[in-house]
Order: sequence, then C-alpha cells, then structure tokens
Amino acid sequence: MRKKLSFLLPFLGLSLFVYIVGRTGLDNITGIIRDADARLLPLAPVLVVAIILVRGIRWRILMRVVDIDYSLWRSAKVWTIGFFAASVTPAKAGDTLRAFYVREDTGRTFGEAFLTVFIDRLWDLMFVLALGVVSVLVFSRFYMEIPSGWIVLTASLGIAVCVYLATRRALMRRLLKPMFDALVPKKYKETFSLNFNTFYDSLALYRRDRGAMVAAFLLTVLVWALVFLLAYYITVLFGIDVDLKYVVLIMPIVTLVELIPISVSGLGTRDATVIYFFSVVGISSAAAVGFSIGYLFIGTYLTALAGFLMWLRHPVKLGA
Repeated sequence: MRKKLSFLLPFLGLSLFVYIVGRTGLDNITGIIRDADARLLPLAPVLVVAIILVRGIRWRILMRVVDIDYSLWRSAKVWTIGFFAASVTPAKAGDTLRAFYVREDTGRTFGEAFLTVFIDRLWDLMFVLALGVVSVLVFSRFYMEIPSGWIVLTASLGIAVCVYLATRRALMRRLLKPMFDALVPKKYKETFSLNFNTFYDSLALYRRDRGAMVAAFLLTVLVWALVFLLAYYITVLFGIDVDLKYVVLIMPIVTLVELIPISVSGLGTRDATVIYFFSVVGISSAAAVGFSIGYLFIGTYLTALAGFLMWLRHPVKLGA
C-alpha cells in the first residue's frame, strides 16, 4: 500500500497542473509565453551557469572540510547531474546521486560522501526556511494574511526540529535500531554501521571549521540572490509588471511549496502558489502560469538537461 501511495502522490501535482491549465486557458498561457522578449533569452544560460558555478564552489568547500579533494569543474558537473536526478524525483530526493559519484571517484565511504551532500542541501533548506518564515510574516503584515500561513510556520519549525534531531548520533541510533535490526540483512549490517558512524564522526568536523561555514553562508546568500534574480528576469522576459522586492518576498514560499512530495519539479503546486501571490498584486492567472512554466523550463529543466547529458556520458554504478 505504501509503495502504491508513493507512486501515485506525484500525480496529484500533475493533475492539479492540468486543472490549472484548463481553467486558465491554454491559449491565454501560450499568449503570455509567445510575447516573451526574445532579445533577453541569451541571458538565461548566463544566469543558470552562474548559479551552477556558485553551487559547485560551495559544495567543493564543504567537501574539503572532510579532506575530499574535488576540482571545481568536477564539483559543478556532479552537482548538475544531481540536480537532474532531483528534478525528476519527489522532494528532490534524487540529489543523493551525488554521493555515489563522490564515493566512486575518491574511494571514500558512502557515509562521508553522503554527509557532504547532506550539509550542502542543509544550507539551502535552512536558508529558505528562515526566509520563508520572514516572507510569511512580512506578507501578512503589508499585503494580506496568508490563509495557510500557520501551516508554513509550523512546517518550518517542524523541519528545523527534525534537522536538529538528525544531527544527534545517540538519538538517531536509538530511533533507527529497531528498523536496522528488522530490515537490514546480516551481511550488510557492518557496512551500514560503518557508514552511520563515519557520517557522524565527519559531522563534527563541520562544527569546528568556522571559516568554511562562514564561506558556505556567504555563498548560500549569493546563490539565492542569483535564484531570485533569475525569477525576476523571467517576469521581465514575459513583460509581467511585478516589483523585484515582491519577487524576492514570495519566492522563498514558492520554493518551500515545491518541496511538498506530491509533485515532480513542483508541477501544479508551484503554479497554484504563484497564481495566489500574483493575484494579490493584480496579475492575471495566465501571466502567473506563464511565469511558473518559464521558471520551470529555465530555472529547472535547462540545468536538468545539462545534467542529463553529463549523466549519459558518465553514469555512476549505484550498486557498487
């Protein structure tokens, strides 16, 4: 039953997307896209490459904390492959693929490799959670109260607590032991235990390396500044009259909604969220869906396509 549910959940988002397109009108949406300023299109890959490079630099710094030597080119390349895997899986779970590449390239344990991906994703998650909470409070104060704002605040707090608990070795050992004893075959128990302990041993290194953490924070700020700039660029591309400050205000919430595991690449959930926020400032549903589709193709699928092509040339052995 659980497998069937996990398989069907992503189709909820797709069904919502089909409903939104039908209700908004396909002709109205294509009209928005068709009127895009083609002269601005060359800027799209420039912004995408800039985001990839900054993310590659941050991940490389985080890997160096645990003495994993990865070149900038390899870091950016494998990050892009991981982004492709994340874009086709609910809640971006496929990003774990990066750990398999690191393990294969360096010979380090999976626990160490996975930790670098975990910390890298954690910076984005915690930064967006913090911005999301601020966005909900500011939006409710200066525009209108978000009907489900309390859900965002509660979920953000819940995720933050779960992340904190996940960094506690003793607690996680107690929580996972029953499942470990029942589900992990005997011949794999030693490997699982080794990776578990390696993960938490390496985690302590990040707590001590303040210089790397400061660099990671600054690069995280830069990454999301570029992401918000990309979102604003899409509004300009499609001639949507919305202020940059408003885009920066709503995008953290849009990003958090994309993480809900009932969709792939945020299809449906992102569109509904953008329609709501754009309607508050008098922007039509067609423009909102056009923006959402443009953000999906430029911000997600353009990068994912590059990652897919790289993965075809250099696939990794998951079962190694």
